[in-house]
Amino acid sequence: MELTFLQPAWAVALLALPVVWFVPAGPRDWIHAALRTVVFALAILALTQPVLVTSTERQHLAIVLDQSESLSPQGRAEAASAAADLADAAREAADSARVRVVQLGGDAPSVAEEETRWLQAAHSPLGDALALAAQAIPHGMSGALTLISDGRATDPHWGKPLAQIVSRALPVHVLPVAAQDDPLLASLRAAPARPGETMRVSVDVVGSGEGLEVSLTSADGVLTRTGPFASAGRRSLTMEIEAGAPGFVPLEATLSVPEGQADDPTNNRVETVAVVRAPVRTLYLGARQQGAAPQLAALLGAGFHVTEATPEDADFAAFDLVLVDDLPARALPSAAQTRLLAAVRERGVGLLHSGGAAAFGDGGYRDTALAPALPVELVGEEDKVDPSVGLAIIIDTSGSMGGTRIELAKQIARIAVRRMQPHDRIGIVEFYGAKHWAVPMQPAANKIEIDRAIGRMKAIGGTVLYPAIQEAYYGLKNVNTRYKHILLITDAGVEDSNYEAMVRRISKDHINVSTILVGQGGHNLIMSDIANWGRGRFYAVGDQFSLVELILKQPATRKPPRYKQGAFDTRALGGPGWWGDVPPETPAVEGYVEVEARRRAEVLLEATPGGHPLLATWHHGLGRVTALMTEPVGAGTARWRDWPDYGAFLARVLGRTAADNPPFALTLARRHDTLTLSALRAVRDSTLVPSGHLVDAAGATVDTPRVAFRERAPGLFEARFRWPRSEAARVVVAAGGRTLRAAAAPASDALGETQVDPRAGLDLPRLANHTGGSVLAAAADPQLASGNLGKLAFVVTRLWPYLLLAALLAYLAEIVYRRWPRSR
Repeated sequence: MELTFLQPAWAVALLALPVVWFVPAGPRDWIHAALRTVVFALAILALTQPVLVTSTERQHLAIVLDQSESLSPQGRAEAASAAADLADAAREAADSARVRVVQLGGDAPSVAEEETRWLQAAHSPLGDALALAAQAIPHGMSGALTLISDGRATDPHWGKPLAQIVSRALPVHVLPVAAQDDPLLASLRAAPARPGETMRVSVDVVGSGEGLEVSLTSADGVLTRTGPFASAGRRSLTMEIEAGAPGFVPLEATLSVPEGQADDPTNNRVETVAVVRAPVRTLYLGARQQGAAPQLAALLGAGFHVTEATPEDADFAAFDLVLVDDLPARALPSAAQTRLLAAVRERGVGLLHSGGAAAFGDGGYRDTALAPALPVELVGEEDKVDPSVGLAIIIDTSGSMGGTRIELAKQIARIAVRRMQPHDRIGIVEFYGAKHWAVPMQPAANKIEIDRAIGRMKAIGGTVLYPAIQEAYYGLKNVNTRYKHILLITDAGVEDSNYEAMVRRISKDHINVSTILVGQGGHNLIMSDIANWGRGRFYAVGDQFSLVELILKQPATRKPPRYKQGAFDTRALGGPGWWGDVPPETPAVEGYVEVEARRRAEVLLEATPGGHPLLATWHHGLGRVTALMTEPVGAGTARWRDWPDYGAFLARVLGRTAADNPPFALTLARRHDTLTLSALRAVRDSTLVPSGHLVDAAGATVDTPRVAFRERAPGLFEARFRWPRSEAARVVVAAGGRTLRAAAAPASDALGETQVDPRAGLDLPRLANHTGGSVLAAAADPQLASGNLGKLAFVVTRLWPYLLLAALLAYLAEIVYRRWPRSR
């Protein structure tokens, strides 16, 4: 037995007890003062939190015995026998051991123990069983839990009980039992889709079998069926169906197993509720193509809701996609372009810019707000192209460059600087025994400061060229320009070094090296060799009358894009994210605008020969912008209208371009009869607040229970409500003019007893390792008898509540004493 204090620092307050004998001042009543002293003393002792620790030799063992249907009859018998043997082994290890059993399932208790808790559930809630087993071990007592199971928990709600077990330092030993291996359907998942799109449905088959088949049905009957297949442990299948009208679709998968193979019909069915999203809200802007909007609506089908409007009146943020079709810039005012791009950047609205010359040629979009957002270049009648240049000038400022030589070097450098444009980059390195950036790499716009830096150079020191060339090379490597040059100006009085290897390496990085010999005429071998290795030119400047002016780049002109007519073959590029596993075989186009794709744009379709982009795309802010260099329903795609897959092709392009980020990301989670709906705001509009309601299978609104959102954190809304576990939950959420849907299948948080995916079950070895237990090979495993229950237990009794009660009683006694009438 041991008495200890958890907060001993409060004992210092006992030193103040004598004060109660002198306050208040006046005649002394020794009984009253003693009562007050007792009250304060007991209160201070309670604050020190005394506890009494006593030892006990009694051991506790809690056994969780799984007798559920997921085990074969032989497995259940072996598990029951193991539990009985385990109880006997525990008593042999410690005569005072107390054994309690928590049994899951079964027709009757399988172990003859006085303290047996029998969970007669139709599933295996291993989390609940572990919680009951932990409660069977009194707090402060030593003990252990042993789980005899296949680990196939029908619900994943074991996190909280496991945390409590770990906090109490109770080891969990596990005795794995093999489960049945007949084929079963473990899960059914359907990806949301829009009307008319292909909905991908995934189903997992667990177990082994031959000649298996899976059929997918809804209220309308069989939707699709797989061919016969074999499974050796696990098989994941993907089935495709066409999405219908927006709403909820109940789906059921059924596994067919040939006769003669092990089969449990209770695990051959699994159901879910698929969500069909609202159609893509499409705004069509176009006036040149007559009747284009109705033709597009007919091509795209039910997955798109096409609306026509004028640019001045359109609310672009209210749509998922804006289609600008062969519309000249004069018909799309600058203010409308600005609003459109703001919707693309900030709200994720998709933009498809399509058409012929009116859209990409002489339509006037060059230098407009829309032009920089397009993934292709727009040029005018004749566009002059001035490529950018990065130039690093190396100037020899050693002592040998004194006199006219350093002045010649400065003049050559100034001439080179004058030829640079503001968008070019320039830097100057001087070497005089050491290297130094006289002008660090920078835009060539500040020519006055660069000229002053050149003027400050003086001929001093020795000549060490090699490090200076290295420094210029490293400076140019990080410069993003079209051309790169190193210009070396020296009198050739340099050290011997392995210039060839270094200069050739520089040349491989597309950096040219040119040399200028100053102060002496004729030819210098090392300078000409460096220029030759660097794919540059060698110059000799003897005096100011032979100064050279370098040509570092050659400006060019580009002709404006033109509408090409004829028959041009096409080729799909794009990755699987755009076209799936097999790119489409698109027909030839009869007209398109010849343009160039921007550097970071993704070309999805090109015309051959020539490789001109027909379809290009990229991201712009939160949205995507796609350019189609022909008319979707015009003369350029006349042959495409006879292509059977044209509607699906166009729908895929528009669907991928359209906004795919709803204003809120919904998550619907079930825990028994409680559903939690989380809505996380995915846009920047902080004024958006979701509202929701439940609907029944027919789509009618369910008023009770009410779906009431509360903002748990900035932008995170949560609603909790009760819904029968045996019924599917269908929730419709309205936000920002959009309709969102979420669904939960019946008992979505608990599978059938014989339908648990082993991957979703409880990992028994990991459980034992996490809690400090062990994996038992048999019930009489010697590890259990060697101290796994603990050799000594301690009972901790908290004394401070009793001290507080005693202080309260003493205080009441003090009050009674003060108020008791006295004779005068």
